[in-house]
Amino acid sequence: MKLPLVYEALCELPHDLSSDGKNIQLRCIFCGDSTHNRDGKHLSIKIEPDDGEPVLYQCWLAKCGKTGYLKTSDLQLLGITDLDVISELSKYNRSISKNLDRLFVVRTPKQYEPVNLASAYNDEKLAYVNNRLGVHLSFADLRMYKIQLSLYDMLNLNGIKRLAFNKNRCDLLDAYTIGFISIYSDYLICRDITPTLETGMRYTNYRISGKINPDDMKLYSIPREIDLLDPHSAIINIAEGPFSILGAYLNTDLGTERPNSVWLANCGSDYRNNILHVCKQYGLLKVRINIWSDSEIKLGKYEKLYQSLVDTLDIRSFVVLYNRKAEDFGHAKKDIKIEQVTIK
Repeated sequence: MKLPLVYEALCELPHDLSSDGKNIQLRCIFCGDSTHNRDGKHLSIKIEPDDGEPVLYQCWLAKCGKTGYLKTSDLQLLGITDLDVISELSKYNRSISKNLDRLFVVRTPKQYEPVNLASAYNDEKLAYVNNRLGVHLSFADLRMYKIQLSLYDMLNLNGIKRLAFNKNRCDLLDAYTIGFISIYSDYLICRDITPTLETGMRYTNYRISGKINPDDMKLYSIPREIDLLDPHSAIINIAEGPFSILGAYLNTDLGTERPNSVWLANCGSDYRNNILHVCKQYGLLKVRINIWSDSEIKLGKYEKLYQSLVDTLDIRSFVVLYNRKAEDFGHAKKDIKIEQVTIK
């Protein structure tokens, strides 16, 4: 057996084993496996690979058909976090090719400082935020929520001379958008606040450094502290856009559940990947998930999301919330009426 620790860890999961012992079948971590048969196991892993071959897998469900080779990130999706097991697979993959596998690395935010200076443009933008959310934030409060009113103020303060777009495009972003700094300060997620969309797009993701990095994430997060020693499960609150998650955080009773919770906005990225990433980043073992949905998104999408996560995470509750007074939660408290649907 080339990978005894990996083999033993996989066998501790609910599994079936082929007659020759070379393949193990698990529930698929990519599609959630069969929704009709909770005992179905369609992800086949060739745990005894040939020489010079990685640990190959294939999901035999027609709706999925996922194929590939087992990576350390896949072990973590399966709930296997033992460092000796992860190290064994990592070393094996690197013995085949140094680029074959990459361990999950806990990220730290880039050291960019937000700054909001008093100006006519910024006064108008601050008024927009307060009017939209029905709040009374000051310039100092914006730092707490990672809101950046002026692109150029941030670039100048942080000594960033390289622009991510041409100067004309950046001029438009500076004049007509409000920025939300992403979770690791990779991006300024710029929201056009003009009725006529002067920038031509509702959202523009501006890479703050001006340099391309494939590890950069667009995910927006309201900064919170996570206590792994808290006996209660952590709460993941996630919406599509920054204004929506801010409205949920500031203007609903559930927003008072701030200890041991994270508040996220996808900003056009994938719900499943973002939830899994945050669980790895903070070491969350058991979670409650609240989806603050846009009104046009049907419940079926979230039922599929739950099924794709349930075998990977210890989910204590999974709730979808809709605002029956508006298209999302990015509004004042008087314009929010919650309809809650419990999936688990």
